[in-house]
Amino acid sequence: MTCVVERWRRDPYYGAVAIVRAGGGYVVGDFTGWIHGAFKDHVELPPGVYRFEEGECVVEPPEYPWHFPAPYTAADWGDVVELRIYAPETPEVSGGEVTKLAEVGPFAVYLGTTRRRRYEVRCCGKTRRFRSPPAAASPPVTAMYEVLPDRAADRLRCRDLRRDFCGGTLKDVAALAAAALDFSDGLYLHPIYPAMSYHRYDVVNHMDVDERLGGWTAFVALRDALRRAGMRLVLDVVLYHVGLRNPLFPEGPFILKSPEPARLVKEAALRLPRDLFRELARGEPPYETFLKVWAMPRLDYSRPEAVEYARRVVEFWAPHVDGFRLDVAHGVPPGVWTEVLRPASSHYVFGEHVGNPAPFYGAVRGFTAYVLYGALKEWLGRDSAKLAEAINRYVALTPPAALPYMNTFLENHDLDRAATVFGGALQMGYAIIFSLPGVPSVYAGGECGEEGKEADHTNRRPHTPCPGSSLRQMLTQLYKFRRELRLNRGPVWAEARGPSLVLHQAGSEVVVEGGRLVISNTRHDFEFLY
Repeated sequence: MTCVVERWRRDPYYGAVAIVRAGGGYVVGDFTGWIHGAFKDHVELPPGVYRFEEGECVVEPPEYPWHFPAPYTAADWGDVVELRIYAPETPEVSGGEVTKLAEVGPFAVYLGTTRRRRYEVRCCGKTRRFRSPPAAASPPVTAMYEVLPDRAADRLRCRDLRRDFCGGTLKDVAALAAAALDFSDGLYLHPIYPAMSYHRYDVVNHMDVDERLGGWTAFVALRDALRRAGMRLVLDVVLYHVGLRNPLFPEGPFILKSPEPARLVKEAALRLPRDLFRELARGEPPYETFLKVWAMPRLDYSRPEAVEYARRVVEFWAPHVDGFRLDVAHGVPPGVWTEVLRPASSHYVFGEHVGNPAPFYGAVRGFTAYVLYGALKEWLGRDSAKLAEAINRYVALTPPAALPYMNTFLENHDLDRAATVFGGALQMGYAIIFSLPGVPSVYAGGECGEEGKEADHTNRRPHTPCPGSSLRQMLTQLYKFRRELRLNRGPVWAEARGPSLVLHQAGSEVVVEGGRLVISNTRHDFEFLY
């Protein structure tokens, strides 16, 4: 059995969702990024085509046209109302326009726009009337600069990029952030907590700052410097799992397959050097973990104490930061995120998701745009028509209210460097993500055209400044255009004109082609050569 739609229920974010049964145990698919933990037995999904471990699952709307004045399918931007309409044939919108975005199984997703707050959708022999679409907003961040703090400098002359601490501190991070103000107004900061490894995703204490980074004194200095400069701080928070040396483990809310071996593993982790422990910790861990990594036992969110712990972590950091990046957000139930994020209701929050985040949007406003990244990686510089089609599919799968909150990127700390992947199309890629809705991020070194591979961690070399880089100058200009022309929200759709990609974006037309960017609207015409 792949999936069975048992029934539909009304929902304030989606309008309505299908309750889908998918066998016993964890429900895993592209909508969970193939990670266990978020759903058991059932999952609630909006209409779409999803991939499960057992095969494809088609969730077809029970009627057409499928649309609600709810955030998943409608957004009022003040000057225009943006709609998503699901239908097997082209609909009409009163006083507006309709563009087909993508075929999705037995139906298509259409982009509708209108200036009316009372509107009609006509399709399939029916006329449906709607009013009061939800007001939408954009986050207070235009673009982010992503920094892995240990790699902000090479104070320790590290050799093994997989395992060694290189010695970067928050003082080094502050210097990088100050230099990035020309092309970003947000610092996306990876974990800073006391931890077992240089990357600090194996957290030992969520409520502290690692002394190797300079401790609380260095963090306060960084925070205050960012506030003076008008730069937002977005902190990476790791709540799917903890580090093996965390005092919570193993007596806390974890899933232990064999309690006594789990305790012995903890004792070994406390006593043995990291390299020796790593050699011994092979095979299947006696507790559930992140991707079978022994050093990262995962929290059990079916237990209230896990939910309360995560909520307290967010509550602790909320006064100190302007936003959060949620690590492995696709492995935690959406209802848990709703509760955990209550102390951060006024913050910019986006979650990590490597697939289609459809069932999570009601709890988390935005996610890492891996669907868009995949489209760029496959088609950029190769086929403009296929690229336009793939961008439109990404827009079709993303709620209009969520598009401005999506983190768009050409690289991050988990991927090959953009210069390695995109080569001569790199500048065109940055022109695209800085022209689409969302919050584009530049991974430290990206402004220098750094190369490197994820497989050998050369994508995490310590940072080397490049003040005169031509790519840095280009990013500065793109950032300026983005702020002036409000390119951070929809509506948007793409088309190909020969080798050029054309983005119809928020009242502007953006033409991106090799070596040239042209932005036109009723007030301005910009041309930028790169």
